[in-house]
Amino acid sequence: MSQGIKETPQTDEVISFGPFRLYPAQRLIEREGVPLHLGGRALDILLVLVEHAGEVVSKNDLMARVWPGVTVDEGSLRVHVAALRKALRDGESGARYLTTLTGQGYCFVAPVSRSSEPRPFAPSPLEAASSKPGHVHHLPARLTRMVGRDQTVQEISEQLKTERFVTIVGPGGIGKTSVVVSVGY
Repeated sequence: MSQGIKETPQTDEVISFGPFRLYPAQRLIEREGVPLHLGGRALDILLVLVEHAGEVVSKNDLMARVWPGVTVDEGSLRVHVAALRKALRDGESGARYLTTLTGQGYCFVAPVSRSSEPRPFAPSPLEAASSKPGHVHHLPARLTRMVGRDQTVQEISEQLKTERFVTIVGPGGIGKTSVVVSVGY
């Protein structure tokens, strides 16, 4: 791809391949109707590769798209591609989705079909957990005591009432995960 790759359009498009249905605008992938838990970077890689199905996407183009403005080691790309392959069960029972072309990049090789059927609303995992008494969630154990973060927890909780996504950033070790777990409970 000599001119680089284009942005994935944000539409109600549904992309189907094998037992999977991918909803790019909602950043959701399902396998036989069950949401698949896929990391954000692996999902970004999948979105780029599916958008350019049948074409070789260079490693440089993938890294520029998935990590815009950041210099990353090629090893990071390999780690996320491996996670993507594992999640898709690539290679199991003869299923092939991704091919690596040594020295060139990656190619999504499975047949892809596209439609415009909208996906029905599905609650977020936290919404589902709070609406079902006794529902098991996937949050880490809540800390018994957290000092000095009550205002931050309150601010994030308020933001989540009006925003679907809130990004928490900061250096490692300052308590981002502890704050997020507290918000989740």
